[in-house]
Amino acid sequence: MDIEGLGDRIIDQLLRLKLVTSIADLYRLKKEDLFRFERMGDTLAKKLLAAIEKSKQRPLEKFLFGLGIRHVGAHLAQVLSRHYGSLDALQAAEAEELQNLHEVGPQVAKSVRAFFADPHNLDILAQLKDLGLNPQTAARPQGQRLQGKIFVFTGALERFNRAEGQALVEQQGGRASGSVSKKTDYLVAGANAGSKLTKAQELDIPILSEEEFLTLLEDTKE
Repeated sequence: MDIEGLGDRIIDQLLRLKLVTSIADLYRLKKEDLFRFERMGDTLAKKLLAAIEKSKQRPLEKFLFGLGIRHVGAHLAQVLSRHYGSLDALQAAEAEELQNLHEVGPQVAKSVRAFFADPHNLDILAQLKDLGLNPQTAARPQGQRLQGKIFVFTGALERFNRAEGQALVEQQGGRASGSVSKKTDYLVAGANAGSKLTKAQELDIPILSEEEFLTLLEDTKE
């Protein structure tokens, strides 16, 4: 949940003092509780509580990853959040429906269903909701024409930066990667492209210029 200031030392004290016995307890902490810590003053306590409060609005994919669902890492959390858009929608999804998603196999589908079928987990989620956690609905893809396609960006790009290129790919259901492999479908190369370009050529991966990439996106729009 990227809570600034909540490091190992603070967590150890929270557990030792039994101020936190579940994730939900973290959002019930008061300034007076933190004063029981070693070297915890008013300013630091306020800062930590503000960081905890801020984490209530983390993106859905971060929240899903933070839940620690077995087999659901950062990337699959993103896949699920982008498809379903809300925790309630994901919670209602059946295993067969989950398996129809690209990159979600039987093992992941079974694990997701098991998590949301556990009464203890449902109780914790209900408590978090009551405490004001509102994971932001992820932006859903505008299309699915690039679903399953993996793009890598390299070199000096002029029409857009890498983050913008990745967002454009994800809007059409594709995925951006930081490295070239046999699974890569396209390499988008700008000026002064280096080793990634060489590897893509060795693997016979289609190489696109920025203009060709943008043309491909136009052709895939629904």
